[in-house]
Amino acid sequence: MRNQQNKVPFRLKVLPTQKFKTTTITLKFMAPLDSQTITSRTLLSKMLVRATKRWPTDKDFNRHLSQLYGAHIHSFVSKFKDQHVITLSLEIVNERYLKDDTPLIEKGFQLLKEMIWNPLVSSEQFDAQFLTQEKSLLKKKLESVVDNKSQYAFLQLLKNMFGEQAYSEFASGRLADVDQVTPASLYETYQSMLHNDFSAVYVVGNVDEADIEKQVTEYFDLSKHTLDTTTIESRVETADKLPKEIVETDEVDQAKLNLGFKLPTRFGEPDYFALIVFNMMFGGDPSSVLFNEVREKQSLAYSIHSQVDAKNGYMFVLSGVTAAKYQQAKDTILHEFARFQQGEFSDAQLALAKKVLISQRLEAQDRPKSIIEILNNNVLLDEDLTHEIFAQHVQAVTREDVIQLAQNTYVETIYTLTKREEDDA
Repeated sequence: MRNQQNKVPFRLKVLPTQKFKTTTITLKFMAPLDSQTITSRTLLSKMLVRATKRWPTDKDFNRHLSQLYGAHIHSFVSKFKDQHVITLSLEIVNERYLKDDTPLIEKGFQLLKEMIWNPLVSSEQFDAQFLTQEKSLLKKKLESVVDNKSQYAFLQLLKNMFGEQAYSEFASGRLADVDQVTPASLYETYQSMLHNDFSAVYVVGNVDEADIEKQVTEYFDLSKHTLDTTTIESRVETADKLPKEIVETDEVDQAKLNLGFKLPTRFGEPDYFALIVFNMMFGGDPSSVLFNEVREKQSLAYSIHSQVDAKNGYMFVLSGVTAAKYQQAKDTILHEFARFQQGEFSDAQLALAKKVLISQRLEAQDRPKSIIEILNNNVLLDEDLTHEIFAQHVQAVTREDVIQLAQNTYVETIYTLTKREEDDA
């Protein structure tokens, strides 16, 4: 399993399955992460599912969805390695389960074609009224990030680790940029998406693969741009200055203690599986060491977990801790990490982590959205990572693999948001 860096053209993956009575059709548009475009792309993702020239009002659009037996359309944005992704997804009842002969899948493709290639645009400008509404909604969402101290603290950790790189921003964009988006500038963003983005289509349901491929070719004129992914790098210059520690104060009920770790491997590399086993044991599950030691035994944290961005090679420990004891909590987290580096974990912990990982991967097969994300991750690989291959590699991880992984992992940044001293007075 190796990373495929430069040779991925327009992508189509169809997964025929009888598990679901619906068919899910998902389109993804990927462009390099850029702080100047992510806000506009987020607004574009909402405008495309809002109205089209054929269905120019909310009422028209919703009526058409109801005529398609309650079809559901939604969009979201995300980060994928060094790419910004617009995802448009349609879930529609599978026509095999209808009593009539309505060609629902074909009508679904027609709907998506209308949304993407015939949006509500006039004189190369998006509808101003709808854009004003979507800008207001996005502002509220981004403002809520500042009010949510856990999200704010994570954002600050990213900013301190990655500086001005777009990776340090949330995928939804920046509050300061919302007002800069106009109906005309949004049209430019839209044209760039159509002509410059890497495109992918995923279809999951009880479908005929050859028929789906024919319809995708017929309805979608997607660009053939290749996906050229690099790796996000933090701005830390020399390891002898690590970890970098930042403490900020605010009006908070509990301290937010976040740690950023640099991993020695990434998704697609052989020791990726040691990475996810280590993360699961360390803080990725309620059975993990951090949850049990920091939260349950020592009562230092209200919440604590670790999560990985395996595509870029980073792990983050995010916690809400007692303000007066954040130093003790930090020392405990670092101590438990050092114990892993020394091999101080049991075979039972190792076996449980593997069991949980394989179980979670299996459960993902029961959700079309999760299946599609797994299929999309495979764009970075030479060969698809099936559940069977995944399980085999996870089971093959040894104690020595985990120890070596931990020993080559280091803490880059520790960020704490805690109470002001006068708040305790």
